[in-house]
Amino acid sequence: MGDLILALPALWSLYWSLEPERFSVAGHPWAIGVLEDVPWVTELLDVNLSPFSTLWWRPSRLDFTHAVVFSNSTEWERSLKASGIGEVWLMPPFPRRRIPLLHHHLEGLRRYGILYKVAFPDLSLRDEERESARTFLKQRGITGPYFVIHPGAGSPQKIWPPERMAEIARWASRWGYFPVVVEGPADGAPCSAFLKALGIPFLHLKHPPLRFLCAIISQGRFFLGNDSGISHLAAASGCPTLVLFGPTDPVLWSPRGVSVRWIWKRAECAPCSGERRRGCRRCKAMEAISVEDVKEGLLALLGREEGA
Repeated sequence: MGDLILALPALWSLYWSLEPERFSVAGHPWAIGVLEDVPWVTELLDVNLSPFSTLWWRPSRLDFTHAVVFSNSTEWERSLKASGIGEVWLMPPFPRRRIPLLHHHLEGLRRYGILYKVAFPDLSLRDEERESARTFLKQRGITGPYFVIHPGAGSPQKIWPPERMAEIARWASRWGYFPVVVEGPADGAPCSAFLKALGIPFLHLKHPPLRFLCAIISQGRFFLGNDSGISHLAAASGCPTLVLFGPTDPVLWSPRGVSVRWIWKRAECAPCSGERRRGCRRCKAMEAISVEDVKEGLLALLGREEGA
């Protein structure tokens, strides 16, 4: 989901440059769901279903004039052309040099003559979505300021110790902010450890729909999370966002938004290779981030002094 969100400015550039009558986005449903009801997206298509799922072994029949594929696969290119698409553009999915992924995608469009202006990802939340989120929170007794915290991530190496994150939540609650805890499908263990250590009232959002979660986060005082798709969602919502990095390089992979900061302690092993990461149970770079580091990061993000 994070990669998709970082590709949004490139998708906008394509839409506004080509001005198509139909603009379809194909991908995995758990990621493209963030684009539900976005006005400039005509339809969302599941790549795991026909006709896309069959393209690896035989052409299908696709009624598109252009296809832009975030892949280096020439097999995709050949198969899409054989399926009746006249123009197929391949966009390398990841940069070969140390630049933000968002800018890498925009640079990739230049060779196809697409001019652009850099913008932050925006998921085009509707007023009704925000109002639905406010109603949901009010029904659960949350009428004052709150913050959203996500203790999990897509891999264990990206998780800051949940007990430290719980300490941050207790500290922020002293400002009068209520904690809203997000648990995704892969977050069972870190979320359980976090909630066990928390010791204060909280609201638990377990596997919430992505756009509903985005609407919740957008109205929070701040968001704190690890390097994960949820952190990208938070940044794109416009909420002040602090992201904790360990094995991956935030220059390339950090969420982008109007108010986003990250913490990366740069242990000797970070950023690590995939081979090294598979053999590492706990990331030394994540362990190196202290509670005081995160407090300082949040105070800087919010432009306030502790106790103010």
